[in-house]
Amino acid sequence: MHLPAILICTAALLLPHTVSTSVLRSLDNAPVLHFTLARRGGKFSPTEHELDYVNMTYLSQELEKTESRFNLTQREVMGNKLVRKAKSNGSGGDEKGLTMGDAATDGIWYAKINIGDPPQEIEMDLNMLFPDFYVITTTSRKGSKYDDYFSKSIQKSLDRPYPTCFLPSELFHLPTVNTSLRLPFALCRPSKFGLHTLGASGSTLGLAPSEHLSRTGSSFLKLLLDREVVKRPVFSLMLINGQEGVLSIGGTAAHAIDMVMSQTETELDRLGGKEIVEKPKVESEKILPPLAKRGRTGKGIVSRQTNWEEGFAWSGVQGADGWWQLLMRGVWVDGSRVLRNQAVVIDINSPFILAPPLATKAFYASVSGSRPLPPPVSNFYVFPCLNPPKLHFEFGGNMFPFMQGGRGAEWSGIPGGKFSLGRLEAGSGYCVGAVVETRMGIKEERDEVVQNGRKGSRWIGGRGGLGGNGMRDVWVIGEGFFRGVGGVFDFKEHRVGFRAY
Repeated sequence: MHLPAILICTAALLLPHTVSTSVLRSLDNAPVLHFTLARRGGKFSPTEHELDYVNMTYLSQELEKTESRFNLTQREVMGNKLVRKAKSNGSGGDEKGLTMGDAATDGIWYAKINIGDPPQEIEMDLNMLFPDFYVITTTSRKGSKYDDYFSKSIQKSLDRPYPTCFLPSELFHLPTVNTSLRLPFALCRPSKFGLHTLGASGSTLGLAPSEHLSRTGSSFLKLLLDREVVKRPVFSLMLINGQEGVLSIGGTAAHAIDMVMSQTETELDRLGGKEIVEKPKVESEKILPPLAKRGRTGKGIVSRQTNWEEGFAWSGVQGADGWWQLLMRGVWVDGSRVLRNQAVVIDINSPFILAPPLATKAFYASVSGSRPLPPPVSNFYVFPCLNPPKLHFEFGGNMFPFMQGGRGAEWSGIPGGKFSLGRLEAGSGYCVGAVVETRMGIKEERDEVVQNGRKGSRWIGGRGGLGGNGMRDVWVIGEGFFRGVGGVFDFKEHRVGFRAY
């Protein structure tokens, strides 16, 4: 059975209506909430309907939309630390009195949750660039709308964490653990006299690791930890294909995947007529406690490694405090390391792998037959469709395959394999590559520098100042990397782990 089919079975296992709570809890020694993910609008498909060549205008628009989300923040010096903060003026697309970004936009991964009595289903858009959880209710019928007027369980509050938001509490019906819990949350309503009230209703589930970016002070994971619904300050992501996935809060789905794969292999052996040889029973040995070391105070015992951490290659979070920024140790093309020590930001909502200009040139110089496209689409490169490269990204000393081979269960006749966005044009032998050049953070002007809330300016010499988004020479690792690779994000230890499935 192919891996996508195994992962689909795993997703079915994680659904609360298919298995009892006790079985799910047995997969881990701490409670974990599993949400099924979907990509709004379906999988990323830059090709024309029923054709195999790309729409370059659509690709350019998607690239511009992706880059614009990184321009909503700026870097500031706070004490002896560099942090990211949301822009407070109109630059970067933010306006006074509004939360960050729009709800229910296409191309965003989301999970569903029921809140209120009777339950109202809302879609929570994942946002890895901001930490807040909030619900937006507009006058429009678009999106998934929560209306407090029809809820019997809401407890209203006059507290305003943000100019357009109140802070009521409501019943949240949590999956997997099959329980309802009262939680405070930011309920935001755009002004009825503003344009944004005509936008879609919905919700945002912020997953960024820093509170400095918070606008409403409402973090879903922090609320679950405070109520002891989950024990670990972690979440994990796994994409089954281009439009389905699993979000786990408080742990990972790794044990469930291992169990499903083991059961699947056993059943395939039986169907294939293989003789199943039972292993002789051996008397159980005495189980020793895990190795541990005593803390500096001599009062606590710290476990060396717990089961949920096994199998992941870990990398520490670096750079300005705010995003999941890591150091990618290497980029490998056809078995050769072509780049070393590249800064990367993880954003599952990016449909591309974005690379800075010099890194993009070095990368495609190692792909036989590749070349850049002329302006105005010079951010994109093409390669021979019949000769796709074998790619690996190196994290934590381990190499992870990236967009290799054919499209498997998703293959739809588009040449070039998973690395291809589609054929350049009808009948062409060249395909557009999924690694796209980004010029974010490159400025040849005076950049604004922010220190302890005070603004000033100085000559940066074209290297980009602190007031910018800090994305010069930084990659963006998007959804394509997570197909076949699972990621776990640890808030407490400030690290990210990857594991190939």
